[in-house]
Amino acid sequence: MKRRKLIVYICASVISISLLSLLYTQNRAHTSLTASQEKKSTLYPTQYSDTYITGNAIVTDPRFKNLAIFKKEDYLASVASSLQTNMPPPEASQPEKGVWLWTPTIYLTPDYRDSIIAGAKKHGIRNIYLSIDSYLDVYVMPEGPEKEEKKKEFDRILESFIAAARANGMTVDAEAGWRNWAEPGNEYKAFAVVDYALQFNATHSEKLRGFQYDIEPYLLSEYQTDKRTVLRNFVDIINRTVTRLNNSDLQFSVVIPDFYDKKSGETPRFLYEWKYTHTLNHLLNVLERRPGSTLLIMAYRNQSEGPDGSIEISRGEIQAANAYRTKVIVAQETGDVPPPSITFYNTSLSSLNSHIQNIQEAFANDKSYNGIAIHYINALLELK
Repeated sequence: MKRRKLIVYICASVISISLLSLLYTQNRAHTSLTASQEKKSTLYPTQYSDTYITGNAIVTDPRFKNLAIFKKEDYLASVASSLQTNMPPPEASQPEKGVWLWTPTIYLTPDYRDSIIAGAKKHGIRNIYLSIDSYLDVYVMPEGPEKEEKKKEFDRILESFIAAARANGMTVDAEAGWRNWAEPGNEYKAFAVVDYALQFNATHSEKLRGFQYDIEPYLLSEYQTDKRTVLRNFVDIINRTVTRLNNSDLQFSVVIPDFYDKKSGETPRFLYEWKYTHTLNHLLNVLERRPGSTLLIMAYRNQSEGPDGSIEISRGEIQAANAYRTKVIVAQETGDVPPPSITFYNTSLSSLNSHIQNIQEAFANDKSYNGIAIHYINALLELK
């Protein structure tokens, strides 16, 4: 009898332990699922300029790939300029309300130009980021009269666009970039367009306000296997461009995603110029020697509030920049891009404006916050 009771007791204990183990496993699974659901996923913005960008901005032309090798004199210039700021403080102005225009320069006919500028003015736009990637089509041409004529045409169209924008109370920045521009053998493309912007301002009465990079190296396949090297190359091209802009009148801006800061956990720290930190902080350190510089954060969400809203995913950049002179602009998406949660496409103009107002109120007391940018003008004009 005692033996039978013992067997029953043992069986009951085994069943109880099994049930407890099952409940624990289920609870662990539920907790893990909940944590997974709550964890913010990293969304990589796509490079919209791919739609219109010239092939010369993408391919590596062997004729030029060695032109941008970092020479000893470049290094010495970089070191020297790092000891001083190399641009006077910008004039006081209203906070940014900018918009991108991707149409290749050669297609900016007078009628199209005027319709775009009129639409931008209607939406209260004050700054236009005009893509000049297509200048590389001129740059790669053989030297001679045909190339000179193409360059004059490019100059003429750009100058007329700036004049029309200025007449309507807007400034124009030259924008350029593609994901591989900071990679070895491709830097010449970055320097070709920035040198063009420098030369343009030096020789024309209608001037660009600034120059902007939209490079987005996180879209490279190499990024997934060697983030440190890709990001170090990116910071280096920005640093070398700051040196190249020395003594110029161009403001400098750089477009980045929302995950280059420490808080996101997406990107690793790495060593650059004796500093071991994250990409955002490296960029802020580099841009510190050029007052008037700006970071544009692609905080692409169609909700401003909440743990994954545009305010929260911009907060790390805004707070970090508060310790520097560089300003931060929060960008919003209106184009037809996936997933739907990152864009105001198929929503409404009132929704976009409402969330922009929320962003402005959230960062009103942060000294680094300097306004809004909208991607992109054609999509914005379609919002009702």
